[in-house]
Amino acid sequence: MTAAQGVANLVRNCAEVQRGEKVLIINEQGAMDPAVAALITEAVRAAGGGAEVMWHDAPEGRGPGGGGQLPEELLRAISSADKIIANYPLRDRDIEPHLGPDPTVLIVHSMFRTEEHFASEHARYHWGMANATYDRFENELFADGRRFRIAGTGGTDVSGVIGPVSERARQLEDEKAGFSRSFNSPAYIPVASVRCEGQAVIEYTGGFRRVPIDHPPTLVIEGNKITRVQGPPEAKQWVEEYAKMVDERLEQHGAEANKVDSWHGGLHPTAECTPGPRGLIGNASTNMMHFHVGPTGDHMQAQWGRVILELDGERIIDNGKYVPEWDDGKLRETARRFGLGDWK
Repeated sequence: MTAAQGVANLVRNCAEVQRGEKVLIINEQGAMDPAVAALITEAVRAAGGGAEVMWHDAPEGRGPGGGGQLPEELLRAISSADKIIANYPLRDRDIEPHLGPDPTVLIVHSMFRTEEHFASEHARYHWGMANATYDRFENELFADGRRFRIAGTGGTDVSGVIGPVSERARQLEDEKAGFSRSFNSPAYIPVASVRCEGQAVIEYTGGFRRVPIDHPPTLVIEGNKITRVQGPPEAKQWVEEYAKMVDERLEQHGAEANKVDSWHGGLHPTAECTPGPRGLIGNASTNMMHFHVGPTGDHMQAQWGRVILELDGERIIDNGKYVPEWDDGKLRETARRFGLGDWK
């Protein structure tokens, strides 16, 4: 398998480059592999697009999640393009003021930078099918009032009911722009939680970096709130650290500080769960989940893997993978339209 297949998926299925379009390709200096950047440029031109290529350092303070000021020449090029392939940490809210009241541009965000990234199963999986999978779950399967069970083979086991909308989802909706899409498929929209009960065994800390915890603590959830932290004697350090976090939140934000606002993970059928500095790519994986808590939907630095997901008693994900026997007629029909034998 080669990076060219991932590049073709980016250009053809995600950016949907058409003949005559002006396509701006922005590459992150020092991070984007020049050989892969050249493949993307060639693919855009082969599709009939006019490729303009720019290389820029990421603005100071801009890592995963953004920050910093964009160069003026870059903003000018963005404002005159039909489509943008951003192998670079752009943020929609930074460029929206430069696009006019009714932008027609399409911006494709990609976090892949190397041949290894583009040759991965994640990058090569049909982007249109991945997008349809997220749409099916976010807008239909994760429906208000359905019962959920989220668990993990490491001991996590939490059940509850899906609510109408979470605070974290509201925030993400405010940040989202209709003129952009993500090639690497991020975590799905946080699913609102009500009447949540159970325990979450925290196997990873450090947010998207996913640093393994040697002796995991357990968050106890009662009445849709994290009420205490427990664990065996060897987990004492981590129990104390998370208990302090829970107590400090109560002091700062009051009685609702540790309520479970929402939970989410990835839905991409083939995305690998990547750790380390570029772990945000792995947010698409079905193998990881975490909570958002409190009235402001804060990210809880607590994740677990080997995920189990059930909706109304039907198991959909088991040990971090879609259950082979689970079938969805709409996704199966979508796969046929894309000329795929299956979607997972």
